[in-house]
Amino acid sequence: MSYHAAVALSLFLGLVVGSPGLAQELKSGPQPGELLPGPFHPYNLNGPFATHPHCLVCEFGPRPVVMVFARDATKITGLLQKLDEVVGRRRDVGLKAFAVILSPDFAKEENRKEVIQSLEKTAADLKNVILAVEGPDGPEKYRINKDADVTVILYRKLNVAANFAYAKDKLTDKEIGDILAAIDKLAAP
Repeated sequence: MSYHAAVALSLFLGLVVGSPGLAQELKSGPQPGELLPGPFHPYNLNGPFATHPHCLVCEFGPRPVVMVFARDATKITGLLQKLDEVVGRRRDVGLKAFAVILSPDFAKEENRKEVIQSLEKTAADLKNVILAVEGPDGPEKYRINKDADVTVILYRKLNVAANFAYAKDKLTDKEIGDILAAIDKLAAP
């Protein structure tokens, strides 16, 4: 076997078998250093614009913001509770947060009422986080990865400071701790 063939074979095997150095992390949504791609209008379930589509990116403007996209509200209740606490404590810096549930059923008009009713309890339990819902793909320009069960984007002045993306069942207490640590940095004066 020639030298070049041996190198090519070892690279191929490294990709197929998978090595830690070559593993691809899940990317979803705008990445750190990028500007948010613009407004979008999810249906708000709580807050001042409850029962209406409203742009929370526009509403919160240059403030420090935590934006969550999730495919299932029940999988992020722990994260939402922690966010609710943190936002309540960090009013001094104007910290805001909202979560958008990406629902395939919400995309079908005949199912919207049922989807909204299924999320009302979760929304009612939140005092400082807005819960919203829209179709399964999320806002097109935001490039939410279909393999991401949860995408968390932290931004200030519409500039992404941090991004966390998790495949199904990968958001654990440890990851929530990592997100909260990044929020502390975002909310620093």
